[in-house]
Amino acid sequence: MFADNRTEYLKMLASAERGEIDVVVVMKLDRLARDLADATAAIKLLKCYCCTLLAGDDVNNADTAEGEFMRSILLAQNQFHARRVASDVIKTDCNIAKQGKTVGGVAPYGLKTVDRHYYIDETEAPAIRLAFQMIADGKSYQSVIEKLTERGYRTRNGEKFSYSSLNAILRNEKYFGTYIYNREGGKKKKHRVLLEHVDEVRIDEHIEPIIDKSLFDKVQSILDKRKNECRPHIDASNYLLTGKLFCKACGGPMSGGSSTASGRGKRKYRNYCCLKHQKRYGSTCTTKNVNADYLESAVKSVIAESVNGYLKNASNAEAVATCLNAPLQKERAELSRRAFDLDGEIDKLMSRAANTANAALVQRYENKAAECAKTQETLKARIAEIDASKALTSDMVCGKSLEAEELFASDEDARTLIDLFIDRIEIDETRDEIQITFRQ
Repeated sequence: MFADNRTEYLKMLASAERGEIDVVVVMKLDRLARDLADATAAIKLLKCYCCTLLAGDDVNNADTAEGEFMRSILLAQNQFHARRVASDVIKTDCNIAKQGKTVGGVAPYGLKTVDRHYYIDETEAPAIRLAFQMIADGKSYQSVIEKLTERGYRTRNGEKFSYSSLNAILRNEKYFGTYIYNREGGKKKKHRVLLEHVDEVRIDEHIEPIIDKSLFDKVQSILDKRKNECRPHIDASNYLLTGKLFCKACGGPMSGGSSTASGRGKRKYRNYCCLKHQKRYGSTCTTKNVNADYLESAVKSVIAESVNGYLKNASNAEAVATCLNAPLQKERAELSRRAFDLDGEIDKLMSRAANTANAALVQRYENKAAECAKTQETLKARIAEIDASKALTSDMVCGKSLEAEELFASDEDARTLIDLFIDRIEIDETRDEIQITFRQ
């Protein structure tokens, strides 16, 4: 409800809730909140907490019908004023940007500002040209950083270039002469008030280019290709027993990880490792890594035996069927939500296209709307597949003997059943045992 960045404001409301303060004093009502809904909610909360609000421009008695009406007018006026000022500021900044002038902030590396215009900084520009040319020649980020360091180039903080600072340079369109302000889809300035849409400013003639656009486009193509070819990161979702698995020796949790075997094949193995066995945590535990595939297979077999016994009862069979159907229902709800959100996004993009005279922006909005519509069709097709699939019923699973492959058709099914049946798994390396504690 309230802005997360107003930490002291939230602390004040929390203190009022605990009964630690009796009176809140503000110079004016807009110091409490400029958003009408937030201000109204805060006033109601303070009243519930038996905390008195004193404001310099508040009405004499807000408990009367007339006083409540006047206070509502003041709060609405504060919101209107804040929105109008913020709108005027962003429009003024856009008009300044259309003249090729900066609206504040530090010029990117390789450029400098003189009289609010961008100019090439020849002491830094060679580093920009070198970085783009090396990437275009197929060099890695590390090679570029090493070459820049070798030639004595540093960031403006005097530090070596990092992957993030280099990536920011390689993605900056200012280096081929395009000035962009209020970027569409980019990071927006944080405001406590709602701003209406203002078209982004994109001009090509006000900055002298450091590199050619053809070189910039080539580098973007290379970076995009590298990004798409990156191997997906292995996270906790790839390890089914995360949060359930513990070390018997030290009582600590065991987390998933991977290791690479020696030799030509460089085969990767999935393991569960006690955190206290790792060097960064002091290597205080002697429990060694456990092969994740073996352990998960053993746990699945135990669960399959338990499920088959559990299914002999009709009411239990219904509960299991519900659990097995839950992932698909969850997926359908998520797809429906995304499809609904895309409806709003398409309407917004078409509205922007209809309300701007810039032909390039109109084309961009229409292209984005077409992409959204295509994505929406894909989502709807998947929803239709889910609706057409036959959901499990209690009759279908009651008294059946299900194999592990049937129960664990997907990782989502496996996690659902593991959470349903198992409370805790402990690895006892001294006895070479797996101890499973089932839920009651």
